[in-house]
Amino acid sequence: MIPLMENPSQREARVLWSFWLSCGLAVTGGIAPLLLAAGGTNRIGGAVIPFGIAAGAMAACALLYDRGRPLATSLYFLAGIALVYGMLSMIAVPLRLAVLGTCPAPPTACPGGFEQALTTGENSGLAIGIAMGTLSILVGFFGLLMLYRIRTQLPAAPPPTRSVVPVRVTPPVVAAPPPKAEPESAAAVVAPPPEPEAPVSEPTPAASTPAPTPRKPRTKRPPKPAVDGTPPEPPLELPPPDEVLELPETGSPDKPAEDAPSSS
Repeated sequence: MIPLMENPSQREARVLWSFWLSCGLAVTGGIAPLLLAAGGTNRIGGAVIPFGIAAGAMAACALLYDRGRPLATSLYFLAGIALVYGMLSMIAVPLRLAVLGTCPAPPTACPGGFEQALTTGENSGLAIGIAMGTLSILVGFFGLLMLYRIRTQLPAAPPPTRSVVPVRVTPPVVAAPPPKAEPESAAAVVAPPPEPEAPVSEPTPAASTPAPTPRKPRTKRPPKPAVDGTPPEPPLELPPPDEVLELPETGSPDKPAEDAPSSS
């Protein structure tokens, strides 16, 4: 399980109420012996002074704990010393009586240097004072512990959630079945598709080209005379070609040719 994070404001409230509760316990431990032992001898009533000092120190911790941890620690240390001194002063009374001894029960006269035994009120005040002083120290220590555990006020992070990444499943590729061969029949002959006619391109006007310049006719130069002074031989001319003999016209193969005229 994931522990829940506490809000810093909740811890500050705990610190405040812990110091105030410790102050109230110290006041109760100092006043209880006075009230219970009233109307007779009260040898433990002097503890009200250290208990009052401890209550004031705890009240100062509740009011000034936000000024810093060292100040709160010093005030708690002062309150703790005062409470311990008050409880020891109350415990010292029964210890002194146990060591020195007590006066015998009346009507016997009490010899000098001896004291009367503790009354019922003194015994009850002693028990309540020691119990309240001890509780005041423990509750104040709890408040001081919460004060030291307060961290900087950061936004509480949300609890981590488990995220499941979806897995993409690709369907298996199924090969398509080969096409069935159509039975060839001699009777059904599939005519080839007609060839697309070539688009007739419109004649484009010819680009204007410059007219060619007429060439001069070549003139045959007379042959040069030989070096030895003999006249050159005239050029040989080829004989004219023979006349092409034309074949007589014959009829068409479908129509027989006309009989030639018989010779007389």
